[in-house]
Amino acid sequence: MNERRRHRRFQQWNKAIVQSASGVAGPVPRCPVDACAWDLSLGGARIQSDEMFPVGAVLRLHLELVRSREYVGIDGDVRWSRWNEEMKVYECGVEFRECVEATLQAIMRNLYHETDAKDAEKPAPAPAEPAAMDKVIS
Repeated sequence: MNERRRHRRFQQWNKAIVQSASGVAGPVPRCPVDACAWDLSLGGARIQSDEMFPVGAVLRLHLELVRSREYVGIDGDVRWSRWNEEMKVYECGVEFRECVEATLQAIMRNLYHETDAKDAEKPAPAPAEPAAMDKVIS
C-alpha cells in the first residue's frame, strides 16, 4: 500500500457524472460527462471517462454509490491525469475537497457497512424444535 495514502481504497465501480469542471487555464470538457468512479476512498477516487480532465481542474461529481444505493455530490481536485491504453479511456485521480458530514457518512456506509441486500440473502437460523429443547433442559 502506498505510504502517502491516508485512506483505504476500495475497488468498486460507482456510476459518476462530472457535473462541472473549472479552475484551470485552457480547455476543459463540456459537462455533464458520464464517468465511472473506481478505487473509491474517503479521500478521493479514480475517475474514468471518455473525456480528459487536466491536472488542477476542480470537478463537481455526482456519485451513485453501488453498495448503499445512495447519491452524493462532492467537489474534488484533479491530482493526476492519463490515458489508459488497455481500457481505451481517460483516467484522473481526484482528491475530494471538504464536504458536508452527510456526504462523508454516505461514502462511509457505502465502503464499510454491509448492505441490506447481503443481510437479506443470509438464511435465518432454524428455530429449535420444542422436543429438542425439553431434552436439553431436563
